[in-house]
Amino acid sequence: MTENLRNRIYRLLVNRIPGIRARYLKMRQDSCGAAGRLWCFAALVWWNFSWYFLRRRDLLCPVSYGYYERKRQMPGESDNPEMEEPDALISKLKNYDVISFDIFDTLLLRPFSEPSELFYFLGIEFSCPDLRRIRQEAESEARKRRGGKSGEVTLSEIWDEMEHLTGIPAEKGMEAERELERKYCLANPYFLPVLEALRKSGRSLVVTSDMYLETEFLKDLLERKGLGRFDGYYISSEYRESKHRGGLYRIVRMETGNGRGKKKYAHVGDNVQADLRMARRAGFTAFLYPNPQKTGNRYRPMDMSPITGAMYRGIVNIRLHSEKKKYGYFYEYGYLYGGILAIGYCRFIHRYAAEKKIERIWFLARDGEILKKVYDILYPEEETDYVLWSRNVSTRLLADVYRYDYFQRFLFQKVNQGYRLEQIFSSMGLGVLLDDACGRMECSRRDRLTEDLARRCREYLLSVWEQVSSIYSEERLAAGRYLKRLAEGSGSAAAVDVGWAGSGAAALGRMMDQVLHLPFTVYGLVMGTNTAHNLSPDVSEGFFFSGQMESYLFSQQKNRDLWKYHDLNRKHNLYMELLFTSAFPSLKGFGIGADGETVFRFGRKERHAREIRQIQEGILDYVEDYRRYFGDLLSEGTGEISGRDAYAPILLFLGDRKAQRRLEESFCWDTDQNVE
Repeated sequence: MTENLRNRIYRLLVNRIPGIRARYLKMRQDSCGAAGRLWCFAALVWWNFSWYFLRRRDLLCPVSYGYYERKRQMPGESDNPEMEEPDALISKLKNYDVISFDIFDTLLLRPFSEPSELFYFLGIEFSCPDLRRIRQEAESEARKRRGGKSGEVTLSEIWDEMEHLTGIPAEKGMEAERELERKYCLANPYFLPVLEALRKSGRSLVVTSDMYLETEFLKDLLERKGLGRFDGYYISSEYRESKHRGGLYRIVRMETGNGRGKKKYAHVGDNVQADLRMARRAGFTAFLYPNPQKTGNRYRPMDMSPITGAMYRGIVNIRLHSEKKKYGYFYEYGYLYGGILAIGYCRFIHRYAAEKKIERIWFLARDGEILKKVYDILYPEEETDYVLWSRNVSTRLLADVYRYDYFQRFLFQKVNQGYRLEQIFSSMGLGVLLDDACGRMECSRRDRLTEDLARRCREYLLSVWEQVSSIYSEERLAAGRYLKRLAEGSGSAAAVDVGWAGSGAAALGRMMDQVLHLPFTVYGLVMGTNTAHNLSPDVSEGFFFSGQMESYLFSQQKNRDLWKYHDLNRKHNLYMELLFTSAFPSLKGFGIGADGETVFRFGRKERHAREIRQIQEGILDYVEDYRRYFGDLLSEGTGEISGRDAYAPILLFLGDRKAQRRLEESFCWDTDQNVE
């Protein structure tokens, strides 16, 4: 078959449909030999038949998912039964004389879900669109030019092709690629004690890798990352033989045998074909190390922007699947879903405050506690405040200027829910008026709140409004002193909350303006707004329209598909709030102490404080991992995380009802009630 005809067939069967191309290339990567090639060709024919005759339109995309991606979420994901404890592996490997290790995805890890995703950053450096694909094509072309039995190539040969395709000087491109490997590669913590123990036992340790990078570079990289020196380095690009075809293993045996009796050989790596099957065929006892990225990717969202998605999946997979370490369920919940949300939201807050020239950032209790911790880690040079505030308290403080909300919150939103009149007056802080109210309304303090009784309560309270206002006067004075102290020396603040109507920020704004009469502007920031499933989805639209309030994840103006999807009736708000709630009690009110200073009244202790702290630990560990791998993005102000990307992991959870039920059962809470 002529080269031209072969290329035409390849373009027709492989390159014509993106999804088929992606599936075929992945299958070819994991197969070798005549049987493997035959199997790949059969699959290729079947995919094309399915596309053209069975109309399998799911083959159009490299990853098959519906409008909203669906994947099963695993509780206790880090509990991987396929991975041994390091001590167990050490005990087994000590039975061998020569022990070979794969390098990438075994000894060294990259914080990306696929190795080629590193090339996105190469494209950024050279301002070259689609460089990831071009780099892959250049490597493929270099292998074709090389020909021969193995087709193994060097970095220099690849970049000769790259220079041809892009105009980037080969030497400059190679050094940039090496520098990215130095920057992003990290030692796999699982193998550090393994290598140390085996070296002490006197075993001969070598590395065996199918890799285009130079041996001297890899020697330096392994040492630089703390993995030490090895007794031999067997790199496919140097020997022109590969693990994938078995030739590199034969060289290891030949060069390490030294003619002194029969040695026992073992190999450790992550690839089923190259590190397991071919190693065994060459006479090695093979130990498969589960690739952290392949293990974790089955649970990770793929419907994210390419670079952010690559980083998120890479970070999570390394944390949960590189070591034999079991994390708690609530820790994983925070790490998987809260970490990227918190970082993305805090970066959004930072940019919004800079654009609006906002002087202070107020994180509102209680959801703001963990967000403030994250923000302070990301931007330690900035001053922030944790502001004690709550919806109930603000409603009482603003009763004089916003009576409608006052009556809605305390009366009409509690109609026909089993609340007794005495409970209602207690929540309003009006217990001293209860007996008088019962006498005038001709009812009992133990009567349940109905629509009619709520109306009569409103009429009664309006008739004694001066007394109501007087009862709240001390609390207004105490709160006013507290807020004035927070606002001192500045003229604006961004009030940060999780959601959903932005009432906390709006109440602070009214308090500063209409009660305290201060020249102070309060901007509102929320993760998400009231959605299409709320009774009043547009309650705060005026604030959003004017720019005084902004949402990160979704609103009627942003990510409208998510705005329509996010449903409080399916407890979506609940699962989001759980990520960012606090272990500390909620604020119940302000008062003035004996010394004349403001004092705070708090509610009951949080009975799930332990679980909440585990969630927060997971969030903070994700933040530290993100800083460890991609901290330069923070200092450079690049790599913003869109709201759509930040929502993608929790979207998988919200689409898995079994995972939700497991969480509800583990947390032991009434899911019909929001977590305070």
